[in-house]
Amino acid sequence: MKTAATRLAWLLALVCLFPLVTGASSFFVQDNAGIINSDTWKMVDQKNAKYQKSDQHPIVIVETLQNAKKTQPAGLSKASRTLYIVINVQKDGTKKAYLYSSSDLHSQFTAQVRANILSHTASKITADDPIAFNEGVQELFKISVTLIDQSLGFKKDSLDLSSEEVNRVIKPADLRIPIMLALLVLIAAVIIFLRFTIRRQARK
Repeated sequence: MKTAATRLAWLLALVCLFPLVTGASSFFVQDNAGIINSDTWKMVDQKNAKYQKSDQHPIVIVETLQNAKKTQPAGLSKASRTLYIVINVQKDGTKKAYLYSSSDLHSQFTAQVRANILSHTASKITADDPIAFNEGVQELFKISVTLIDQSLGFKKDSLDLSSEEVNRVIKPADLRIPIMLALLVLIAAVIIFLRFTIRRQARK
C-alpha cells in the first residue's frame, strides 16, 4: 500500500512538473511552430515574471505560427501595455517576424520604429540555423523590452540595451546625406575640370 501511494505521489509530481519543464504552461511563449529553445523561453518568462511584480504589469508575448494567413493577435485592440513578437513560419520554411503593440504603446513602437527593429534582426530571424534564429528572437525581445522599460520608467536590468545601442537600431544612420555630399563634391570637381579645360583651350 505504501509503495502504491509512493508511486502515485511520484506520478502526480511528474504530471505537475511536466508543463513547467516543457514550457507548455507559459502564457508568454506560445510556440505553435516548435522553434523556440529553452534559453529564449527562459528569458521571456523571467522578464515577464518581473513585469508582473510591477504596478504597470506590461506583457511581452512571443508567439510562433505555422503558415498562418492572419498574424495579428486577436483581442489586441482591447489589450493594454502589451506587445506581441510574432514569427510566422511559412510552407517553404521561411520565417518572418512581426511586432504588434497595444494602442498605449504606439508612441514607442511607431511604424518606422517597428520597421527598423525588424530590419535589424531580419538576418537572424530568417536563418535556417536554430541557434542563430533564437539569437535573433532574443535580440528582438531585448530591444522591445528596453523600449518598454524606457517608456514606463523602469530601472534597467541585464536585458536592457544602452541608449546608444537602441538608437543605432531604431534610428539607423541615414545614408542619403553622405551620398548627396559625395555627389555634390563630384559635380563640383567636374565643373572645375571643365572650366580649366575650356580656359586652357581658349588660350591656345
